Amino acid sequence: MYMKCSSIEDGSHVFKNMMERDCVSWNAIIVGFAQNGYGEEALEIFRKMLACGEKPDHVTMIGVLYACSHAGLVEEGRLYFFSMTKNHSLIPKKDHYYCMVDLLARVSCLNEARNLIKTMPMNPDAVVWGSLLAACKVHGEIEKGKHATEKLLEIKPQNFGPYVLLSNMYVEVGRWGDVVRVRKVMRQ
Repeated sequence: MYMKCSSIEDGSHVFKNMMERDCVSWNAIIVGFAQNGYGEEALEIFRKMLACGEKPDHVTMIGVLYACSHAGLVEEGRLYFFSMTKNHSLIPKKDHYYCMVDLLARVSCLNEARNLIKTMPMNPDAVVWGSLLAACKVHGEIEKGKHATEKLLEIKPQNFGPYVLLSNMYVEVGRWGDVVRVRKVMRQ
């Protein structure tokens, strides 16, 4: 409860003084640290969890990957993602892939993010393609952004958001012909 309310100190105090900890309490502290911008601390708690013999579950790994993403810890994120299957017998789910795409996209590893999307064992949805598109805009990667836009429009053809982002990307680099073309498509 404290962690959800951003009361890190109180949440940490309660956790440290618990007589017994289960996977739920470990998850709460890991996810709480991660969501409040304390990625390194979340990973330290995760390492303590493993050292205590507690087995992580899918929620634990979402918290760990989220921590890596928001702390920019690419190598650690890759390591933890691949350790899910190898060390913990957990098959990554859609949310784990989202975290990895977000992590890679934030640090401009856009090719790797796109390749990960293409190899997902489930069909990528608008959330994951939207994450890649937003990162393409941030990093000025127009062609990759165009590809993400096309994928988004295959999934949700009536959504104009991808068109707007792509159009804005063209504006930023002065590709006015492409701006006009995208806006014409939006009006049709």
